[in-house]
Amino acid sequence: MARYLLFTLIFSTFLASSQNLEEDKIYFSDALTLYLKDYNKKADAAIKNNEMELAHEYFDTLVKNHLQGTYLDKLSFNGYNTSLRDTDEFERPVILLTYESWCIPSEGEIPVLNKLAREYGDLMDFVVLFWDNKKTVRQKSRIFDKNITVIYVDEKVNEHMQTVSLLKHAMGLNLSFVISASHEILDINRRPPNYFNISYEDALAQNVSFITEQVAAIYLDLNINPNELPESLATF
Repeated sequence: MARYLLFTLIFSTFLASSQNLEEDKIYFSDALTLYLKDYNKKADAAIKNNEMELAHEYFDTLVKNHLQGTYLDKLSFNGYNTSLRDTDEFERPVILLTYESWCIPSEGEIPVLNKLAREYGDLMDFVVLFWDNKKTVRQKSRIFDKNITVIYVDEKVNEHMQTVSLLKHAMGLNLSFVISASHEILDINRRPPNYFNISYEDALAQNVSFITEQVAAIYLDLNINPNELPESLATF
């Protein structure tokens, strides 16, 4: 009887603790709704004055002070090469990159992304999210390695329009989200722009540096030493 009572007490405590943790979660959409207006005001003023570095600083501050540590909202999507149907089904750490079909990615981005997906597919998932329809995604997805999960959101039929609006319209198009297995947002970054005046080698190096930082964030979350990232990443 005493053993039964002890088990009941432990189980009840566990349930209460789990419920409190769930209630303490701050979701991405709630945090962004609170701080987006102030960010937009500052960033718009900086851009108007052609102070692009300052605008980037405002973005970084928004992410680091208010969005890191929040949790990804449920977003329904269509899977192009996967059976997944919403973000709640993500079971492993994810590097999620958002694309618009008319936006040209940086020249070195795709080969780097493809190699990293092959290199680290045993630890994390690489997911490309298109804001577009299936016909367009079918054409655009051919450039990605088979280890990259391709999904798409057609705004005309999506049920979670608030989440779509915040992810796409409020934050911008070419973003990288680093997400833990528990759906905590570890980082958000704007991906390298497509500079037409740099060499292919420089574009590769730029993207190696950028995406490796995303991988390192997941390494840290998994308590793996980021110094174990192989130097071979720089070789293409």
